[in-house]
Amino acid sequence: MKKFILYLFLGASLTISSCNILEIEPTTSWTGTNLPTEEAHLYGVLYGGYGRLQAALRVNFMVYGDMRSEVYFNNAFNVNIDKVVANRLDNGMSLASWRTFYEAVKQANIVLKYTPELLEQRIITEAVANDLMGQAYILRAYTYFYLVRIWGDVPLVTEPFLSNNDLVPYGRESQTKVFEQIHRDLEEGALKLPASGTSRTAFTRAAAYAIDAHAYAWEHNYEKAIERIDLVLSNSNYSLTALHSTAISVNDPNFVERVQATEYAGIFNNGRSKESIFELAFSLDDGDDNQYLTSYLSGGFPIVRPHPEYAETFDDLDWRAIIAHRFNSNGNYTVTKFTIGFSSDVDTRNIVLLRLADLYLLKAEAIANLGDTDDDRRAAMDLVNQIRNRAGGVDFEIPESEYLNRDIFYPEYLKDFILEERKFELTYEGQRWFDLVRAGKAIEIVKERVGIDIHPLSLVWPIHIEEIRRGEGVEQNEYYK
Repeated sequence: MKKFILYLFLGASLTISSCNILEIEPTTSWTGTNLPTEEAHLYGVLYGGYGRLQAALRVNFMVYGDMRSEVYFNNAFNVNIDKVVANRLDNGMSLASWRTFYEAVKQANIVLKYTPELLEQRIITEAVANDLMGQAYILRAYTYFYLVRIWGDVPLVTEPFLSNNDLVPYGRESQTKVFEQIHRDLEEGALKLPASGTSRTAFTRAAAYAIDAHAYAWEHNYEKAIERIDLVLSNSNYSLTALHSTAISVNDPNFVERVQATEYAGIFNNGRSKESIFELAFSLDDGDDNQYLTSYLSGGFPIVRPHPEYAETFDDLDWRAIIAHRFNSNGNYTVTKFTIGFSSDVDTRNIVLLRLADLYLLKAEAIANLGDTDDDRRAAMDLVNQIRNRAGGVDFEIPESEYLNRDIFYPEYLKDFILEERKFELTYEGQRWFDLVRAGKAIEIVKERVGIDIHPLSLVWPIHIEEIRRGEGVEQNEYYK
């Protein structure tokens, strides 16, 4: 039933080859008697939205979030990936298309339009309506958060397209207005969902707060970011998983295997851990196994490999490296974070997009950017040290006598240190490029570590040529004209 409903509402839009997503006129699936008329229809549309977000990010969470930084090199002579890692983007690349993201937005808009109507007709209950609309608001906000970080100003579409009469020219809206919409949607979504929600594969109130924290941090509104983070940290449904343990000896002949069997490794290889806040779910039963991600990262000849200089920045005490990647006899590294124990016949892996440790370190970053008193430093480094203790034990923590010494930890170094800690904790999770851009470090770090010059205007992506040809106010980003 779930699959049937999904295809009912997505069929036309997913089979159109090159039409602009903002110009698609839906078929009769979205008009007349076939409009959503019952609860199952609405959930089908919502699931379709999750499906389009999954399609947009199943591999591209790395492409957009990591590959323009110093993390990867192109291992398989893939032309498009080479353009990304070399920061030579062009408007003809399929990756420059925002089409699939807007398909997710469209699904959310349908739910938000028709759920109140079915509630008013008493076809669905208020509880069901709140669940549907809460998730749809967050889905739309999260999708727009990706859009605005990738392309900058983007079309802001908050109504579904039902007929030609509903189609109006959508130009690009300012990032300021898009962020205003993101915050409104997340607030609405959080209010409609219960605080007790524990799903890791559907949007919850905690997920709304986590996304909002990141959105505020992107805008450098660190007070609001901390406010939202604290709402998640106080939620007993989430806690850090275990990694470093005195019960596991580095001299144990099975040391690597035991580390890769820890709770921490399970975040990425089992899914739905107590640390996970939101992850894209993949299921063999539903036919969306995400094995393409595995082939992208592992096997004898993966499409991308980590730069050795990047992989080797991990400290010898840091057990996260054992889970993140392996060193091969050919002198290269291979990412293992999502592929430990993977069996292509019976296995699939979710993609974790939001988790608790990310918020610990985002809060530390926010504190460090708001003040530099000793108490500020203690508060920020307490969060950092909780993450470092998990990674390498007490000896891996930074002592107070060191981080309070401003000759060693001068203010900018403290911020850089927290940024680097985010690199180690969230490595290969699609966060590094966004972190560098948010911190104003992308140009400097990429030049310093991989020798690539990035023009300040090229931090955003080009807009696909199909969108420019639409000719109704969608103007190319300046650098790519």
